[in-house]
Amino acid sequence: MINFMRYIAASCISFTFSTIFYLFFSFQSIFPPLTEKMVVNMLVISIAIIVLIYMVHLLPIDNQFLLRMFELASVIFVLIFVGGFFTMYPFTPYYIFFVVVIGILTYIVVIIVIFIGEQASARRINKVIQKRK
Repeated sequence: MINFMRYIAASCISFTFSTIFYLFFSFQSIFPPLTEKMVVNMLVISIAIIVLIYMVHLLPIDNQFLLRMFELASVIFVLIFVGGFFTMYPFTPYYIFFVVVIGILTYIVVIIVIFIGEQASARRINKVIQKRK
């Protein structure tokens, strides 16, 4: 159940930050303005990414660096494949570059936020253990 909640949290964080990054690039006139349909598509993309990352976690990979690379490849794959399927952006190298940048930035933010949250949980657990001694 705890792992399931991590996936839900990661999905929420990724959706939030990918939307923020998209808005930033939209304000820079790189992408068109955000529409309701695009928000729904971005939610579907966030869920698809989390499902694919879950499937990557089922693989017997012990190397954390390799696991992170598979996760990042999953993010980029879904962004390009599903983004192209939904025709969210023109399928040109220019737009694909910025979509990949958004994916990488969002992935980094999610990893950092989850790491900070896990560190805070570990500190709370250690405090409880110290009080019991």
